[in-house]
Amino acid sequence: QVGWSSGNKIVENALSFNNEAGIRLDASSNNNIIGNTITSSNRDGIVLFGSETNTIVCNELIQNKWDGIAVWYSNGNVIYHNNFQDNTKQAGIYSGSINIWDDGYPSGGNYWIDYTGTDANSGPYQNETGSDGIGDTPYIIGGNNQDHYPLMGMFSDFKATSEHHVQTICNSSISDFQFGGAAIGFNVSGENGTTSFCRICIPTALTNGTYKVFVNGTEVPHTLLPCSNNTHSYLYFTYNHSTHKVEIVPEFSLWTSMLIILIVLTVAIAIYKLRIPKRRAPDSTKTM
Repeated sequence: QVGWSSGNKIVENALSFNNEAGIRLDASSNNNIIGNTITSSNRDGIVLFGSETNTIVCNELIQNKWDGIAVWYSNGNVIYHNNFQDNTKQAGIYSGSINIWDDGYPSGGNYWIDYTGTDANSGPYQNETGSDGIGDTPYIIGGNNQDHYPLMGMFSDFKATSEHHVQTICNSSISDFQFGGAAIGFNVSGENGTTSFCRICIPTALTNGTYKVFVNGTEVPHTLLPCSNNTHSYLYFTYNHSTHKVEIVPEFSLWTSMLIILIVLTVAIAIYKLRIPKRRAPDSTKTM
């Protein structure tokens, strides 16, 4: 519980079977609640009471007996990339509170287990043909609160390097994430016979270019979403559920391939020249 305080960071805690709430803010502002897993609280997972402009991101809120998050007399909080699963009520808005429940497009909002919308379209206005891992209609929370870009699968954030993260939206369980300097790999699992999807966001500073996607060693088609830009590439692909190994491998660009060929040829020519025996010049001092 944090009261009448600001500038705190509550990060990556595992809080379960709490008598009341897992985390509670009272009259507190500009705090960060990030990456916590809060399960099976006797009341709410997170409570905001008279608290404003806090950031609540990447938390798992699971099977709490009241609300996954309860907001009382609190405005201007930013709440996104959280996974709301099997709480009695996913989010409760009380006393006219108004907050921000998504990070815009294409970053998206939260995963709500009881969202009933579909994903047939894409784009900032969800009016372009093709799926993108974001629901076509908002998730209504209550009052003037809604998630404009609800996620169709659970959100995950993986640390690839000290500077760069890879983020996924997927309706499979993801495990064993690895980054091998160029290729990205992870395992996905789910109920056999069902169809799954994955949207993965890759920083271009981490690995850039075109990509190939493999599931259990077999290349599968993927879409490079139009929201991709100079800083991030967004890939979307589907597969049939069971347990799979997913690998995403960057292809060499044409210029990179030409450069490699040029280097190899240069080295080969240099080695060839070194191996050619040199002819001795005639001795001008000798006479016939």
